[in-house]
Amino acid sequence: MNGRFWAIATVITGAISLGITIAFAMLPEVTAAGECFQRGAVVQFEFARHIADLLSIFGEPESTCRPLVVTAMDAVNHLDTLAFIPAYTLFCVCAALFLANGVWQRPLVIIAIGAALLAAVGDYLETTTLLALTQTLDAPADLLQYSQLGAWSKFALLAAHAVFCAGICYTSDRPRYILGAVLMLPPFGVAAAAYDHVAFSNIMAAGFTVAWVALLVMAIVSVVRAKGAQA
Repeated sequence: MNGRFWAIATVITGAISLGITIAFAMLPEVTAAGECFQRGAVVQFEFARHIADLLSIFGEPESTCRPLVVTAMDAVNHLDTLAFIPAYTLFCVCAALFLANGVWQRPLVIIAIGAALLAAVGDYLETTTLLALTQTLDAPADLLQYSQLGAWSKFALLAAHAVFCAGICYTSDRPRYILGAVLMLPPFGVAAAAYDHVAFSNIMAAGFTVAWVALLVMAIVSVVRAKGAQA
């Protein structure tokens, strides 16, 4: 499996991941929740630490918004579990192999793939816990600790994956310096969110979005160039 194969695989898995990202906002349950489902509510739920955080996301127990937001949040997390986590994990694995031209034996590639797989484990811990949390919002007990553990381990490992991919870019026979620099954005975003997740979680999301879109675009360019060379 050469670099072209992994470039194509990166394009496919990246396009699927992007499509699912768009589908989150189009879920019928999310649409039905309307303004009750605040922008950024999903990430804020992931980082919720106290009952007060849950109330700010879902509303008071007697509010008309709560059942709508619970239903919407559960729909998002079910789609996350069934489709988005597998899709972006495969994208991260394929991207590392694409950047390494299919040479998986390189230490940076192995570590990058390992980071992506462990991030998926963290994400499943987080998402399954969030699905349990919506059933007991007023008495979350220890569930918030597990959701935070899953969320922070996921984002930290995905940031590490980006750094290792940047390392692959810099150490390859044909270095990709600009892409390597862009892939250094996620760690700064995660650090900002760790400082204040309410104020800076959008910066973290933007960092991952720019880095992953850059990877997808580079893979598309690589596929087009390879096809042109064969013509």
